[in-house]
Parts: sequence; structure tokens; C-alpha cells
Amino acid sequence: MLVLLFLVIAVGCMALDLPKLMRKRRVRDLSVYFIFWILGLGATFCSLLKLNIPSPLFFIIFIYKPINNLFGLLFH
Repeated sequence: MLVLLFLVIAVGCMALDLPKLMRKRRVRDLSVYFIFWILGLGATFCSLLKLNIPSPLFFIIFIYKPINNLFGLLFH
């Protein structure tokens, strides 16, 4: 029930914002708008359904740990 209420509110907000963007016909603005809406809706649904999502910090650590090790070896 809470998910349905959230979805109705989100569609209402999009109905208010979208006509303004459609009149300007800016494709990049529309694409960024939809990307952020999809990410925001996904994050809110995960929060409402109480799904356990790992922190994005783990992804950053995964990328930078080998670089950190390389600099540690070079400058040690």
C-alpha cells in the first residue's frame, strides 16, 4: 500500500515537471531528468521494501585498493 502511494505521488510530480521540459525540447535535460528519476525511484523502492543494499563505498574501495597498493610498493 505504501509503495502504491509513493508511486502515485511520484507520477504526480512527474506530471507537473515533464510538460515544462517537453516544451523546451532539450534532449540532454530530459535524459538526465529520467536517469535521476529512475535512480531516485529505485532507491526509494529499496528503502520502502527494506532491501539490504551494499554501500557504494565498497565499489570505490574495490577500484582504488589496487592503485593504493601500487603506490605503496613504488614509494615504500
